[in-house]
Amino acid sequence: MRLDRLNALPAQLEQTSPTDILQLLPNPTLISVAGERDPPLFICTLLHGNETTSFEVLRALARRYRDRRPSRSLLIFAGNVEATASAARLLPGQPDFNRIWAGGDSGFVTLANEVQRIAQALRPFASIDIHNNTGRNPHYGCINVLRPADLQLAAWFAPLGVYYRNPPTTQSMAFAEFCPAITIECGQNGDSTGIESALRLIDRTMHADALPTTAPRDSELRLYETVGRILVDPQRSFSFGEAETELILRTDLDEMNFRDLPAGTRFGSSTCTELPLAVLDEQNRVLTSQFFAAQNGAITLLQAATPAMLTRDHAVIRQDCLGYLMRPLPQVW
Repeated sequence: MRLDRLNALPAQLEQTSPTDILQLLPNPTLISVAGERDPPLFICTLLHGNETTSFEVLRALARRYRDRRPSRSLLIFAGNVEATASAARLLPGQPDFNRIWAGGDSGFVTLANEVQRIAQALRPFASIDIHNNTGRNPHYGCINVLRPADLQLAAWFAPLGVYYRNPPTTQSMAFAEFCPAITIECGQNGDSTGIESALRLIDRTMHADALPTTAPRDSELRLYETVGRILVDPQRSFSFGEAETELILRTDLDEMNFRDLPAGTRFGSSTCTELPLAVLDEQNRVLTSQFFAAQNGAITLLQAATPAMLTRDHAVIRQDCLGYLMRPLPQVW
């Protein structure tokens, strides 16, 4: 797995589509853009090839800094360019590029280690990883450390935030060890407000002399803590409203994202003798019986919870998960 290096964003990005990216970036690429001051802002893009907001951000930055220097140097990683060219989250035989940042012996992990080593040596000002949701969600930022700078990055992006420690293999988890780091979820592909919000966060962070040393107020950031990840049994068929499958999920499931749901909320129905859903916590401990029950075929929530990233995308559900369950995190910082 080869990492290419560039000293400027290709000007041709302005006229290039995501599916033509290999003409400009044939391999994962680390792009340095010299600015008026250092240390650089690290921007992570295209870890998932079917998420287009980060590509639109790349294109906007190429246009903006074609003839002038940014106020702060940038170090930009363009990750899974092969999957981007195929409009796929990942290709067969590839790992998820946002699950390769915590060790292993594959060429993909070696690539991530090299990116991290180069970035860490430059002592980044902050790290921003740009993503889309496949399900309907408001914009929100994910952080991994409850320190003021990370919390402020989340508040600068959106009034909703998520604190998580699992999976531990994400880019932001790795970079949070040596700089403030955030993953921003910019809504679904094609959401122009998501692109604008990402660029606005980049601009504000670039122009900051320093990141705040005090945390945002409750009114500026409502923070949730991830409790568990919802998985669909890989041996069971599932659908959204189709009666012939073993698990039938609500057709409006992703409309429940970031809604505080009461106990008794129905998620779907099943013909299975055992629950075809599982909930795993950050240590991969099974919490299913605490959150879901099946009675007379109906699958319902046993306690109040707030879901996020619930998706109707079959490939994402199989490759990753159905979504997450969260609870509000009181201000403890």
